Amino acid sequence: MDRWTLIEELRSPPIAFLLATVIAVTTYAMVPEKGNVAWMLSITAFCIVLWISTPIKPAYTGLIGIGLIAVVFSTDRALIGFQKPATWLIGFGLLMGEATRRSGLANLAGTRITAHTVSESASDQTERTYLRLLVALSIGGHAFAFLIPSSLVRILIIAPILTEIGKVFDDRDARVGLFLGPAFATFYGSSGVLTADLPNIIITGFGSSIANHHISWTEWLFHMYPLMGLTRVVVVSGVVYCLFRPDPTSNVDLPKLSRDDATSAERRMLVFLLLGSGIWATDFFHGFHPVVGAVTVVVLAFLPSIGVADFQHVGDTDFSILFFIGAVFAIGDGLAYTGFTADAANYLLELIPTDASLAIIFAVVFGITFLLTFLMEGLAVASVLTPILIPYAENVGLPLTPVLMSEALALSSYFFPYQSAVLVTILAEGVANTREVIRTTVVCSVVSILVLLPLQFAFFTLLY
Repeated sequence: MDRWTLIEELRSPPIAFLLATVIAVTTYAMVPEKGNVAWMLSITAFCIVLWISTPIKPAYTGLIGIGLIAVVFSTDRALIGFQKPATWLIGFGLLMGEATRRSGLANLAGTRITAHTVSESASDQTERTYLRLLVALSIGGHAFAFLIPSSLVRILIIAPILTEIGKVFDDRDARVGLFLGPAFATFYGSSGVLTADLPNIIITGFGSSIANHHISWTEWLFHMYPLMGLTRVVVVSGVVYCLFRPDPTSNVDLPKLSRDDATSAERRMLVFLLLGSGIWATDFFHGFHPVVGAVTVVVLAFLPSIGVADFQHVGDTDFSILFFIGAVFAIGDGLAYTGFTADAANYLLELIPTDASLAIIFAVVFGITFLLTFLMEGLAVASVLTPILIPYAENVGLPLTPVLMSEALALSSYFFPYQSAVLVTILAEGVANTREVIRTTVVCSVVSILVLLPLQFAFFTLLY
């Protein structure tokens, strides 16, 4: 039995559920004091095994997890994920995508981007056309990170456009690559820009409020952007190109610009998106959560007479992914509620060798954060770990700026979709399946950790 046959066997529902049950029972038995912590850890282990092996849809596993938490703890504890703004940001984002497609704007944007990126003569050069589109879209997705302060929001905006552009290829690998490449570029490259992702903002916010330690936008850019911004985008694009390359004999049907002007519906949808982007980009002024911008776009897009889609089309949108993200947040909140995450963070922080070189210390901080992301969604890790990490770093005399940046780096280095709402959103679009998303995420993160991370820590060491 080869490796891939074994993996397929593990993905069969009976074996996967049996393995998940065995690991959950073992986890419960290994906890010294039986009680809330043991139950929550066993539920977490059960769900994680099913999310990784994917014998069933991740959303259905989430539904099971919510049910288990409701039985063992309470319905309030089980449904707390649906009270999180990020959960509904994803839900409203799906409606934004539906409206963008129905208005025709996604098709128009895809057609124009494709027509201006590659020439008609390239229609018989499949690989060259694919590479040019991949690079152009990845750079564009990364540049978008300077305007919109959330990877999640950026992906919700560009997803319909990427899907339409991918349709010019009849090769599925090309369609998947053109979707994942720009999406991962805007996600992984966000480490290099302070305002490009929510974990960065949360971490620096704690640094300011707890330790009165302010990290400016330009300071963050100087420390992080060369390697973890621009270089990381290049690495991610290269990884996607290697993993998803079209068959050279496959066809490319390049669109032609049949009209110069956008229709009324397309123009209105563009205005709605620009209004939402304006709300997101000015959050430093009004303090609204990104969900406010998404709600604004959705309300206008489905408004009778003014909107671009009928509200009855809401039923065509697959909202099942919300059970996935709801369960992820419920598990993270449950682990914090039981006190496990705080105890685990304190225990792990004691392992930092304060007499070692700064590069080793930064690597250990990265590793601690990275380990916690296997139990909790990234934003939850930032919220739980940072208030513990800051006083610890101050007490032992560690430079706080690179310590916080090391934590932020771990919060953009995931392996599995359940670790980040951004990856959940990418999966929810349905262009790439769970295995393809996991494979791409793992390779991008491993290459980043093995190649770029040592260089980044060496740069920190030179500065401090």
